[in-house]
Amino acid sequence: MPDPNVIHHASTAFTAKFKSGMEGFTPDYLKLSTVVQSSSASTGYGFLGEFPMLSEWIGERNVQTLADHDYSVTNKLFQASIKVKRTDFEDNDYGKYSPLFEEMGRNGAEYPDEYIYDLLKKGTTQLCYDGQNFFDTDHQANGETISNLFKPSDQADEKPKFYLLDTTRALKPLIWQERVKPQLESVNANGQNIDDSVFMLDEYKYGVRARGNAGYTLWQLAACSSKGLTEENFAEVYDAMFATKADNGRPLRIRPNLIVVPPAYRQKAMELFQREYLANGESNPNYKIVEVLVSPWLS
Repeated sequence: MPDPNVIHHASTAFTAKFKSGMEGFTPDYLKLSTVVQSSSASTGYGFLGEFPMLSEWIGERNVQTLADHDYSVTNKLFQASIKVKRTDFEDNDYGKYSPLFEEMGRNGAEYPDEYIYDLLKKGTTQLCYDGQNFFDTDHQANGETISNLFKPSDQADEKPKFYLLDTTRALKPLIWQERVKPQLESVNANGQNIDDSVFMLDEYKYGVRARGNAGYTLWQLAACSSKGLTEENFAEVYDAMFATKADNGRPLRIRPNLIVVPPAYRQKAMELFQREYLANGESNPNYKIVEVLVSPWLS
């Protein structure tokens, strides 16, 4: 049987590597979503229907009643597991697992990306707080019909989508709801006892456990276009978002600052937003007007 101190020290080292992997990587979802701490199996966001704004105080205070929309996000359970051979502890050959635990830590930091990007891709078919698809052509506000979905009249002309977001606010377009942060656990980290897996399979088990889920917030903070990424199509989406108004008719002051594109648009996005001068030598009016985020999850 391996020295219990060896197993304990190795488990401590594995945990340190896991934390190093988590802390050494900055995932995309932090740019796209607001992290909300959840304290139950699901969390409701029915309050999303209203934007309280400062206005001149005339007469009695105007108390904003939060709209009662039925929208909640249910937490999911996530896991990843690994087995370490008992003989590797006996032979002091467990150091080779360190990069694997560090990679598990990186994955623990990164895994919400997959679900956040999946929400973007499915935004044309999944409902948000107002009971309509997050990206839709007929959202209702201030008695008007507003679109945050831009597509060609002929479906055959649709191209890969790009997404324009306002992430400058405390509430970003998406939510990452965190119930339990990724944690590294072990069946027998102290090595004092032989459990069933050690006795029957001659191995020690380690695993990561987390709970959370992704959800939508305000459709006004995001827009999607399948017309293709061109200067004209970008301007159409940008100007429409900029002009969005609240139910009281006042501007929402939406300021799109992030464009999210698939790899197929990487070069075009850099030309449109990262090139300071145009081919004719004139200044590029869209230079750094938005930050470019290229994601393989949108391929």
